[in-house]
Amino acid sequence: MSQRRRIPVLLAAALLVGCETEPDSQEMAARAPSSQTFHQAVEAMLPSVVFIQIEARPVVAGGLFGPFPDELHEGIPDGGRLPAEGAGSGIIVSEDGYILTSDHVVQQADRVTVLLHDRRQFEARVVARDPSTDVAVVKIDGDDLPVARLGDSDDLELGDWVLALGSPLGLQFSVTAGVVSAVGRAIGILNNAQEGQQRTAPLEHFIQTDAAINPGNSGGPLVNLEGEVVGINTAIASPTGFFAGYGFAVPINLARRVAAQLIEHGYVRRAYLGLLLNNVNQADAEVYGLEAAQGAEVVSIESISPAAKAGVELGDVIVGIANKPVHSVSDLQAALATLEPGSTVHVDIVRYGQPVRVPVELGLIRSGVKPEPPPPAEGPTRVGFSLATESGRLVVAAVRPYSAAARAGVRAGQTIIAVNRHEVATVEDFVEAVNNGNRGVVSLVVEDPMIGRTIINFELRT
Repeated sequence: MSQRRRIPVLLAAALLVGCETEPDSQEMAARAPSSQTFHQAVEAMLPSVVFIQIEARPVVAGGLFGPFPDELHEGIPDGGRLPAEGAGSGIIVSEDGYILTSDHVVQQADRVTVLLHDRRQFEARVVARDPSTDVAVVKIDGDDLPVARLGDSDDLELGDWVLALGSPLGLQFSVTAGVVSAVGRAIGILNNAQEGQQRTAPLEHFIQTDAAINPGNSGGPLVNLEGEVVGINTAIASPTGFFAGYGFAVPINLARRVAAQLIEHGYVRRAYLGLLLNNVNQADAEVYGLEAAQGAEVVSIESISPAAKAGVELGDVIVGIANKPVHSVSDLQAALATLEPGSTVHVDIVRYGQPVRVPVELGLIRSGVKPEPPPPAEGPTRVGFSLATESGRLVVAAVRPYSAAARAGVRAGQTIIAVNRHEVATVEDFVEAVNNGNRGVVSLVVEDPMIGRTIINFELRT
């Protein structure tokens, strides 16, 4: 009987303790971020977010463009080759127009156009890009541009609120919200290299989030509630190519270092050990005498490498470097990215149950691509289309795919009525009207076979 009497007393005590420690609704509301918190973060960041459009060189049908292949939309077949255009996002990181984005957004780009949140539009050039981290830098010519505030991705904790800003599926300057689901995540997406000689030692240490990320978000910011960039959105885990629960972002601390080197050198200098590594599983932990299944297992050593010279052995498990703990291969890669090539650091190893500290002089590897100038476009370029005279009418004969004219609605078969508010009847009239008008834009009045008379305005390309 005494046992039966004690049980309800214990349960009641537990309930009373719970009641005393559980916060009331007002306290919970005070802790939760308000709509105003989200508004302020978005307002602080949105002016520095950009929409990036690219025109890409033709590629063989069926080729892949990178982690978000669906971001590049295939065009009309031409001799078995497809012209392409694509879109992504980015952030302005300097007042004079340097923009941080994803490598796969601009990887194939021949022409890059950047649209600011205030609707100003600029031609851009790719400064350099690093396929190993999926980071790239493009440049526009501007002054006093709004600059994104960069935070500290090392401060992120699981459950932190974050916002994903960008232009998913062409929906420009959109915002979604979620939380940090994981950090230090490696998903193997950068190992699928289309450019093997350019993608040196892929480095994945992603932030995982359930904020909705879709094609077009790539290169855009992952933002904390202080309005600071903590990551660059780069990939999604999805069987369909669209958001299915989780997205991934390059930590801003890594992206910022890579971008600075791409701007200064045109490539990235990274510290190098010369090892092939695996994450430790439970069987490894038992074989190597580890307390937990953590660390980076050495499964192969380059014969002439910094690690070989220092005496690292097959079967060693790296558990620390430069006084930083290593729980996974991704941790080791991220730590190496912060270290200076040529410096000597201590590598902490467990060698079949015995702790060993090995000094290693770090080697140097380079990664990154500085694009060559794009090849000259074939066919009509400045206005984006060619003309012919038919039965006394001036007619659009051909339009360059994905040109500004094509995007604005110029189509073969349309009759040109006026250019820059001047009626035209011949090619000479057309050229004179273009040259005498605003050199940056052209305004057409055309007779379209389908919809009748309409006006089309677009920017000229040189």
